[in-house]
Amino acid sequence: MTSMSDTAQAQVAAAARLERLWARGRALLGTRYAILGGAMSWVSERHLVSAISNAGGFGVIACGAMTPDLLEREIAATQALTTQPFGVNLITMHPQLDALVDVCLAAGVGHIVFAGGLPPGAAMRRAKDGGAKVIA
Repeated sequence: MTSMSDTAQAQVAAAARLERLWARGRALLGTRYAILGGAMSWVSERHLVSAISNAGGFGVIACGAMTPDLLEREIAATQALTTQPFGVNLITMHPQLDALVDVCLAAGVGHIVFAGGLPPGAAMRRAKDGGAKVIA
């Protein structure tokens, strides 16, 4: 019977630790892989977001300067392309931030990613109270 080398034991230990770390991310995102696609304006739209989510990652729609009506349409179009979890990135200085949060909640978006500075407490509370997980 042979025993594992020190290198092999270290690799097994490292893999176990990585698995524990990945598990936390997968649990937060609800995905197969703890990989979050960064929201890039004019790039992170329904096709890229659904492709990332369908592949096991977590796609994020880049709302940018979208109006609430446009965001509502983009979320619906993304939902038509995937049944997997995805999020929406909202810019904290958007003049219609509260309305955008409401659009996300009405559409059942599970994660709202606030960017562009610290999110206002009221917007975070509104998102959390509406059932969304908040990432900032």
